[in-house]
Amino acid sequence: MSTLNVETIKNPTSSNTVNSEQLVQGSATAWVNFNGTGTVAIRDSYNVSSLVDVGTGRYTIAFLNTMENSNYVAVVSVGGTTEAFNLNPPVVATRTINSCQVDIEIAGGTQTDTDNNDVVVFGGL
Repeated sequence: MSTLNVETIKNPTSSNTVNSEQLVQGSATAWVNFNGTGTVAIRDSYNVSSLVDVGTGRYTIAFLNTMENSNYVAVVSVGGTTEAFNLNPPVVATRTINSCQVDIEIAGGTQTDTDNNDVVVFGGL
């Protein structure tokens, strides 16, 4: 495997530049779009090795490449349920270097499955 070491990346006219650290730290380290109802399945992903249905409204996303630390940011969005208007914000319940667990519930605290889910991870490098 080759390594490219640069400090700054510029477009051809040099009118736009980005610091290489900003590029690496600002890029998603993992993401997944999945169906969380019926037979749970990954639709598309990056750096995700598997998805486990832990129970109603609870999913564990395993990373293909281990993170260096568990201080990453995981952003979750959900949709596709008849109760979507009544959902609490989704919660990242646990973070490890190998996976994160997401909990989805309706107002009142009852966990629920949703069919269109997205998890994007930044950091952990």
